[in-house]
Amino acid sequence: MPEEKLYTYVIVRDDLEMPAGKLASQASHASRLSLLHFIRDNPHRLAEFIDSNVAGSMVVLRAKNLAALEKAHLQATNAGLPTAMFTDSGHVLLPHFDGSPVTTAVAIGPARREDMRPMTKKFQVVK
Repeated sequence: MPEEKLYTYVIVRDDLEMPAGKLASQASHASRLSLLHFIRDNPHRLAEFIDSNVAGSMVVLRAKNLAALEKAHLQATNAGLPTAMFTDSGHVLLPHFDGSPVTTAVAIGPARREDMRPMTKKFQVVK
């Protein structure tokens, strides 16, 4: 049984105007990377995640711009939470993706929702 209900919040940049598929892939990349950070620091939880077929709930939020992502990432890091910033590179989808590195998303968690609330409460859910 899980020790507690865990969540991962993924915050994606709204200013990049990503189509749904691109947004979903960027959110997935960031959440996977953050989960790997969590497992690195909590290897005893890996079997639990595999056995229960879940690593917590996921919520995808939108941020106005890169500065908002960086601020959330810094707050999460300072709070000692698992977090990962994801940068897309090598893909072309004009006008924002020309093959150059573009930071697209940050994931925070898995962690308890109340621990992440200070850095996630100002963002809106992606619709």
